[in-house]
Amino acid sequence: MKYLFLMLFTIAGFFGLNAQDDANGKKIVPVEDFQGKADAFVGKTIYVSGTVDHVCKHGGKKVVIVSDDGEASLKIMAGDKISKFDKSIEGETINVLGTVKELRVDEEYLLNWEEEVKDHHKAEDPEYKEDMEKIAKLRKQIKESDKGYLSFYSMDGIEYEVVK
Repeated sequence: MKYLFLMLFTIAGFFGLNAQDDANGKKIVPVEDFQGKADAFVGKTIYVSGTVDHVCKHGGKKVVIVSDDGEASLKIMAGDKISKFDKSIEGETINVLGTVKELRVDEEYLLNWEEEVKDHHKAEDPEYKEDMEKIAKLRKQIKESDKGYLSFYSMDGIEYEVVK
C-alpha cells in the first residue's frame, strides 16, 4: 500500500511540474511543454501560455505564440467567443483558453492535395511547383515517421488574457 501511494504521488508530481498555476489557480501549459504532449490534449480544452509572435493582418482571426527560445510554436484561431486578436498584443505573453485540434497528414491527404493542385494549376505555374515540392517533402517526412502520418496541432481559442 505504501508503494502504491508513493507511485501515485510521484506520477501526480510529474504532471504537476509540467503545468503552472496562475494567480487564479488555472493550470497553464507553457507552449514549450505543449509540443511534447500535444497528442494527449487533442479535443480537450486547456490553457496554453506563450509570446505572441504574429497576429494575422487579415482580420486578426489567428495568432501564433512561441516559447521564449522561439523553438516551439502554436497556431491559435479565434473561436466563437473571440471576435479577433488585437494587433497590439504582438510581443506580449498571453494565456489562451482553447480546444486543441489535430490535423493528420497522411498519404490520402497528400493524394487529395496533389489532385487539387493539378486541377487548379498548370504544370508551368510557380504555385504548382511550390505545392508539389511541399507535398514531396511531407511524403518524405511521413516515410521517416513511426506513425505513418504527421500531426499538426492548433487551437480554437475561447478566451485570452495578456500576462502583466
